[in-house]
Amino acid sequence: MKSRNQIVFLFFTIIAILRVNAQDISNPINSLNEKKEIIYGFDNRRTHIREDNTVIYGIYSGIGFGKKLRLKVGFNAAPFERGIFRDNRDLTKKNRFYFASLGQEYDFFQYKKFGMTVYLQAGIGKNYYREFSPQGDVVNEGNKLIIPIETGLHFGYYLNSYLRLKTGIGWRFVKPEESSDLSGYYFKVGLGFNLRKYQELHSLPILEFIE
Repeated sequence: MKSRNQIVFLFFTIIAILRVNAQDISNPINSLNEKKEIIYGFDNRRTHIREDNTVIYGIYSGIGFGKKLRLKVGFNAAPFERGIFRDNRDLTKKNRFYFASLGQEYDFFQYKKFGMTVYLQAGIGKNYYREFSPQGDVVNEGNKLIIPIETGLHFGYYLNSYLRLKTGIGWRFVKPEESSDLSGYYFKVGLGFNLRKYQELHSLPILEFIE
């Protein structure tokens, strides 16, 4: 709960600061009429599951509009069992889950090389779990439907014309209520690579744009 409150506070603090520079904030509706392109890539983010650190691995494909708005279809997985918290029955629950998702990213703020992106994604999938006694014996196992919803604020900085440093923070809500223990923060750090810019810079044959 404390981590979620800190993320929410940070999100609204940044939005308040950006109001001072409102002229640099763009409208997503305007992007729908701009040039379209195919996008695809990886969407890995670090997180925690019941007090156990792990990674959600993701891949996606979709359509970009004007290099600002991106609509994506993805597949996400936390394939390794995680969970160290003991419940009121003194059982430890280990989880691994998979889900398909629909999402959007919008680069709503850009100032020189620095940009900010709002991120929203929702999915549906299954959580496969096992419950262990204090002695390490499996006492229960099964799977349940999950509906994860992720929202966050991402940041980017262009290192050059084709390479961008990307980072972000956010929160994952998991429904129904019986699976809410899978909710938690996420953060990510990575690089975005613009293949078209790279090809143009090095006078290579132009292939599809990737980011």
